[in-house]
Amino acid sequence: MNLVILAAGKNTRLDTGIPKSLVTLNDETLMARHIRIFKRYGVEKFCIISGYGAEKLQAALPGFEKSHDVDITILHNERFDLENGFSVFRAKEWVEENNMGDFFLTMGDHVFDPEFVEEFIKKSDGLETTLQLAVDMPGESNKHIDIEDVTKVQVDDQGFIDSIGKMIPKFNRYDTGLFRLKSEVFEVFQQSFDREEYTISESVSKLMASREAKSVLVEGYTWNDVDNPDDLQSTIKLMDENRL
Repeated sequence: MNLVILAAGKNTRLDTGIPKSLVTLNDETLMARHIRIFKRYGVEKFCIISGYGAEKLQAALPGFEKSHDVDITILHNERFDLENGFSVFRAKEWVEENNMGDFFLTMGDHVFDPEFVEEFIKKSDGLETTLQLAVDMPGESNKHIDIEDVTKVQVDDQGFIDSIGKMIPKFNRYDTGLFRLKSEVFEVFQQSFDREEYTISESVSKLMASREAKSVLVEGYTWNDVDNPDDLQSTIKLMDENRL
């Protein structure tokens, strides 16, 4: 199994002078936490997409490799001013060079309970659609989530995604920022770029029409998106409560 981690963002809402993925919580960077947890559940190769603060990620690479004994590639996205879909596309050459039929994808500033990761890997095994997205049902376990900022998802009774976005009026799930993708997904991203659409959500919308975008419900576990100072504080609190 293989994982792409997006860490190219400009950190406009939480600029500590380093990429958010290098923020340290409980003596461990968010990036190191991803590597440790995903390795535990079978991921062997990692690809980090850098952008803002790329030199700091590159400098941290030997430490990651030594501490976790894994294969890590860093690819730089020079157009990190564009949306996150462009960063996903930067991994295309890595996926193709390693003959990967599918791969996992997440964001460097997200945090997951290890059991959340384990359940998604199990549930997404035997990938049938081009895209599978880990979603959570709004409830007690995720009441800390910033409802204004979280990407929302409407799914049908079979789990297929009907709509996705931060501003959609009707939704029944939250996008947790963890995907499993077939390599064919890059064709869809290219189609989006041709229309100057660069978000992951815009490419998901294209897959919805052909019933190639499906949700995987993973509920009852804690996760968070460390996007701003409030998110950072809520994540620290969750860790202090042993929920992460």
